[in-house]
Amino acid sequence: MVFFLLMQFVWKYVDDLVGKGIEWYYILELLVYISATVVPLALPLAVLLSSLMTFGAFGEHNELAAMRSSGISLLRLFRVLVVFVAMLAIGAFFFADRVIPVAQFKGKSLLRNITKKKPALNIRPGIFYQGIEGYSLKISEKTGPEKNELKNIIIYDHTAKLGNVKVTTAESGIMEITPDNRFMIIHLDNGQSYEEHLPTKRSDRERKPFSTSVFDRAVIRFPLDDFQSGDMRKETSKDFNMLNNNQLLDAVDSLGVVLSDARVHFATSMKERFSPFSGDTVVLNIPDTLGKPQEDILQNFDPFRRKLIAENALRLARSNRSFYDSKFTELHWRERTIARHAIEWHKKYSLSFVCFVLLFIGAPLGAIIRKGGMGMPVVISVFIFITFYVMSISFEKMGRELIWHAWASMWITPFIFLPIGLILTYKTANDAEFMGMEFWSKIGRTIIAPIKKLVAKKK
Repeated sequence: MVFFLLMQFVWKYVDDLVGKGIEWYYILELLVYISATVVPLALPLAVLLSSLMTFGAFGEHNELAAMRSSGISLLRLFRVLVVFVAMLAIGAFFFADRVIPVAQFKGKSLLRNITKKKPALNIRPGIFYQGIEGYSLKISEKTGPEKNELKNIIIYDHTAKLGNVKVTTAESGIMEITPDNRFMIIHLDNGQSYEEHLPTKRSDRERKPFSTSVFDRAVIRFPLDDFQSGDMRKETSKDFNMLNNNQLLDAVDSLGVVLSDARVHFATSMKERFSPFSGDTVVLNIPDTLGKPQEDILQNFDPFRRKLIAENALRLARSNRSFYDSKFTELHWRERTIARHAIEWHKKYSLSFVCFVLLFIGAPLGAIIRKGGMGMPVVISVFIFITFYVMSISFEKMGRELIWHAWASMWITPFIFLPIGLILTYKTANDAEFMGMEFWSKIGRTIIAPIKKLVAKKK
């Protein structure tokens, strides 16, 4: 399962990993880190598939019947599996708490540094090479013992970002890299240069001024700073999925304090904005020329001042609305950040519990279908796991969007599947009629028979 999920990662990032001259041990190190990060997804699926295959093989070879005839119940067979999965669950928890955060941190840092690296310097004949920023090169042939003698060279200079306004051609040249690997130098022989000039006057635009020059020998230097490997293991900032449980709890507490302070500051600021007067009454300086004050406050001012008052009130309202929206967005972002940390904390515990749940689903189903190997068990386990995974992702997203609490979003899916597993285990242990394949085959024949008759009549 780890290998299967690891191949998904390889296909996703193959364009970022290939063709950049990265040393092989960096790629291997990255795959090791990614292998550790997919364990929470691969382990439950592996438990489900292995339990299905094991009990399916027992049923297929009549070993379950032999055990039961000897007085060994299905629940007695489960004892060893329960102990084994309990040890597996404990190991999975410590693995998720201690190993996966480190693998996430180092793997994401290494992947980010690899993706930022420029492709390896590989100029091929007949193809425009655009790996050097600001330039586009094309050659027709590479000769010489070190393949550094070039023929029919075309160089477009895009550093001015005005299009193909400057081009240099040469019949031949020699390419070399400086000892410090910072520059690539090409010595050009028998060439010419063409450059279009952007006129400043409108009258000169129709003339389309340009300049050309012919040379016997010229030198062009290209910077190669982007091709330096640097420190591929350079670390970046940590995210919520790169923390262990203790760090997650500390982060939740710290973020909660910051959120509380932000809410208090937000409430205080809004009160100050909407309560600009310290007293309970407001005194308006109404002009004496208007006579007795009117009940409508705006009617106490002349039209010009009335317009100014309305415009000022509208400006203040827009300013307050903008302040409210920005602060509300900030508070919502802080709440979502806390929810993500809390979800990650619950996820480390739910991983161990999910192994138990899928064991009690896979083992009874294996005893029912009575098929081992990689055929039917794989189909059934993949179907069950896809259903489980889609539900888990959907509920987790609801928790991240603050629709549900963090604990509910992570625990509701296992507790939905737990009763199903317990019922399957109980009914299989007691040889319930509806748990046999013969029962479902009979129901299938009963449903299909009328359909066959209807189709036969129409023909």
